[in-house]
Amino acid sequence: MHVAGGQDVWALSIQRSEARGPFEEEEIGRLPAMSRRIASAVAVGSALGFARAEAALAAFDISNKAVVILNRQGEAVLLNRAAERLLCDDLHICRKHLTCRDATAKRTLEAAIHAVCTSEPGGDLLHPIRIARQNGAPIIAFVTPARGVALDVLSPCQAFVILVDPMKRRIPPPEVLQKLFPLTPTEAKLAHRLAAGHKLHDLAAKSGFSYETGRNHLKNIFAKLGVNCQSDLIAALVSIAAPLDIF
Repeated sequence: MHVAGGQDVWALSIQRSEARGPFEEEEIGRLPAMSRRIASAVAVGSALGFARAEAALAAFDISNKAVVILNRQGEAVLLNRAAERLLCDDLHICRKHLTCRDATAKRTLEAAIHAVCTSEPGGDLLHPIRIARQNGAPIIAFVTPARGVALDVLSPCQAFVILVDPMKRRIPPPEVLQKLFPLTPTEAKLAHRLAAGHKLHDLAAKSGFSYETGRNHLKNIFAKLGVNCQSDLIAALVSIAAPLDIF
């Protein structure tokens, strides 16, 4: 018996012992109604699976993590804005599948996705993969089962591919810095931009104050945060932001 469930077609084998003989006409006549009921159950399960996946995607958005959600065929069914920003010639979606320009990374990614999508729901597989980029540092991809989303084989979403750009610094916004430290609004904005990699000279010019004034602001920031140099400032602010990245 074939059961349609969304875009999928499921084959259900119904057998009985040889001693009981073949199915009777009346029993065969019940199959269409049974097929419709099972198809409805599959459709409801699929809708609930997508609802769980969309909720997971929202959580990844809150933590600013890039994620691509895959179905059991390894096809990309959902991705968030952070993931869209990382897609490029080196890492892209082709014919619904996430793939890489680099042949070695492509094979490794395909093998990891296959392993995760064919594993038991709720497994603990985790596959980190280095994906080289022509311009910039490599992207690190983590392929892992969609825990909390893939509850059974009927779930349309089976795996997460979490993408990490090692060069992207997560810095707490100025408003958070003001709550944590006795910084003025100007100092909080300056600390945030310096930690993001901007130069003090450029920031002073854009903000309309002299370089010397900027240096005085910087000394105040160092004193209030208990650090001695800009590299220590960056390390401190990145460590503060780390808990915000936990999903």
